[in-house]
Amino acid sequence: PTEAEWEYACRGGKKRAAFWWGDDLKDGEGRFNISAVDFLPGRNKIWPLANAPWSDGFAFVSPVDQYGEKGRNGFGLADMCGGVWEIVLDHFDPKGGHEELYFVKENPRPVCRGGNYFDVPGNARCAVRLGLKGPAYSDSRDGFRICLGVPRR
Repeated sequence: PTEAEWEYACRGGKKRAAFWWGDDLKDGEGRFNISAVDFLPGRNKIWPLANAPWSDGFAFVSPVDQYGEKGRNGFGLADMCGGVWEIVLDHFDPKGGHEELYFVKENPRPVCRGGNYFDVPGNARCAVRLGLKGPAYSDSRDGFRICLGVPRR
């Protein structure tokens, strides 16, 4: 998907919430795979959104749809936050995202959305975006989501 399509899908029908379930990180328990209270203790002293106040039980990425109904947003999409950063079609613009597909010719950097299992929970907010180091960069914490357009009639 494009960056705008990904964010719309991630929000699951909510227009302004920080996370797809609402604004409170604590309500995310049992909903997504992210660094938790047992991962790098003390990190939450630096930034309140650094540690989730629970353990998701996984040191690395969780199985797909691990959290069942509670882990699906208003559109029924699972694993939109946490797990792996999702690479979208757009190139990174440090000024912010675009409504339309955005490409650059010089130094193209793919955009990633959604946070990952090794990341701070605050990075799993719907609006957070990251530019990869370059188009050839690869990491076990990055992935992608396949999406299909609406069938033509």
